[in-house]
Amino acid sequence: MGISKGMIMGVFAASMVLLAGCEEEEKAVADLVATEIVEKVHPVDETVVDEYWSQPIESEICQTVGECRDVGDTYGSEFFTSFSGDLKNSNSMSYLNVQAEEDESVLAFGASDEEDEKSLIARYEVIEDQFVLTQGEEASIFNGIADIVLALYDRDKVNLQILEFQEDVYPYVNSYEGKLVLPSNLIPHWLQSSTVAILVHEYGHLLTWNEADLVNSYTCPADQFHLKLYWECYNADSYMNLYYQAFLKDYEEQWLDAGNKTIKERIAFYEKNKDSFISTYATVNPYEDIAESFAHFILTPYNDNPQTVPEKKVNFFYQFPELVEYRAFVLKELKDRKDEMWSFY
Repeated sequence: MGISKGMIMGVFAASMVLLAGCEEEEKAVADLVATEIVEKVHPVDETVVDEYWSQPIESEICQTVGECRDVGDTYGSEFFTSFSGDLKNSNSMSYLNVQAEEDESVLAFGASDEEDEKSLIARYEVIEDQFVLTQGEEASIFNGIADIVLALYDRDKVNLQILEFQEDVYPYVNSYEGKLVLPSNLIPHWLQSSTVAILVHEYGHLLTWNEADLVNSYTCPADQFHLKLYWECYNADSYMNLYYQAFLKDYEEQWLDAGNKTIKERIAFYEKNKDSFISTYATVNPYEDIAESFAHFILTPYNDNPQTVPEKKVNFFYQFPELVEYRAFVLKELKDRKDEMWSFY
């Protein structure tokens, strides 16, 4: 599961605006409600928390932030157990291969701009708000996945224009091109069993890696997340920067810069920090960390008493009403599809 930026593998981050149009008081409430997301000197006022969950929200399926949270739990309750198993796939050591140096393992796929056309099996492009096959072979499984991607990905929030199926690649997105790439030859086996978890993970990258929330610069304020490798400085109110402030400030710069590392170095980093990450794959770089936490946020039940760092990372997203509503929408869509077609796609 990765990102392609030029010749890049490994899905990276994007950022959305915290709460467009919110007053300072509302931002303060959102910060407080993050359920132990950041250290607090004084206990959170329960009244303030209740006021946050009671905050009205514009949605067809729920009227308050708290109702959206509960609606999501209700619709997802039938599938959370299976989703949990799918999410655990990212604990496979093969995921540590993505964009790693000295990579000689099985499934150590790669992709580059030069190889894209050669390995392309099918390309779907958004035309008049629908995916249309514009190149390659049509297959029922491709059509089904294109349909669910179009249904789940909110293109008002993320740039998605192209869905491609290629041979011998890890799933990845390129936010600048609005492209999602999936491995055609693994769909019948490895990918199909965890399609939903992978698609949500990739959406998390598009959502938290957004050109509107970063500037390209060699320098960046000390209090903002800065990816030096690609000269990206994330805005203070972006999802990525807020996540960094809450959880990642104390990690060594080498890891934060998302540079290529050997498998041995990645395993050593995980062993040193495994109590702080939701999965093995989350240790690859900050972008996989936030995307893995986002996928767990969408596909696991709400935890009203997070104790561990990974649990707090998952609850990070509940401070954003628009994401709580999106979670409810996704889980309702998945349940409706399963009820109507006996399949998510």
